Amino acid sequence: AGMTSALALADQGYEVHLAERLDRLGGNARKLHTSWRGGEVQPRVDAMVEAVDNHPKITVHFWCVVEEVSGSIGNFKSKLSNGQVIDHGIVVFAIGGEPYRPEGMYLYKENPNVLLSLDLDREIMRDSDMLKNAQAAAFIQGVGSRIPERPYCNKVCCSHSVESAIKLKDMNPDMDVYVLYRDMRTYGERESIYTEAREKGVLFIRYVVSDPPKVEDAGGRIKITVTDQILQRPLELTVDVLTLATAIIPHQNAPLAELYKTPLNAEGFF
Repeated sequence: AGMTSALALADQGYEVHLAERLDRLGGNARKLHTSWRGGEVQPRVDAMVEAVDNHPKITVHFWCVVEEVSGSIGNFKSKLSNGQVIDHGIVVFAIGGEPYRPEGMYLYKENPNVLLSLDLDREIMRDSDMLKNAQAAAFIQGVGSRIPERPYCNKVCCSHSVESAIKLKDMNPDMDVYVLYRDMRTYGERESIYTEAREKGVLFIRYVVSDPPKVEDAGGRIKITVTDQILQRPLELTVDVLTLATAIIPHQNAPLAELYKTPLNAEGFF
């Protein structure tokens, strides 16, 4: 988002300063394998980074955050952590989000084969032995979201999990793949990948928030017990890999909101 905004403004002739808190551009897109339409993400990110690096109107400041701000809309003066002071008229917040890490739930951090969605992307990109040797895999949707503490839906997790489930089936058509969900939200054109997943044999099992799946260690494998809402009876699944589709949470929004006097909503997003 930051690079897209920077290029759009710079191409119109504006001087742009891009403050990057890490040592490279790309953000969360660096962790993605493909888009839901199947396009490869990394070549597109690399091309965008090259365009930013070579643009005469864009200056990138690595390992930098904004430390001080004065002025107002149209006439800001921002001091970066590298000591540089920038006079500018507008500011674009593009600091992304991060996955909720449900420590103490579903064997996360206890079993190395319990992953978050972006972790699974990394394993797919690596063509890892973990996935090559897996006989069964499961996804649990809505972990830490659509609850009183975080009432919002991420809007991307269902599509991403279904897309990943298809990739697992493509890697090994004999692998058993289960998606445990509360409401399947592959909306719009994304309905097509849900249909494809069903056709490839991915099994979808609905659960309710008052009766979430139970996850236990099963001698190195992972046992999941879930109440099927159609059969109204518990099902036991034993899998080798479990992926948790967790809530997206704000990333360090509060300091910037305070500096630029910008409101946040109840969940901490701009």
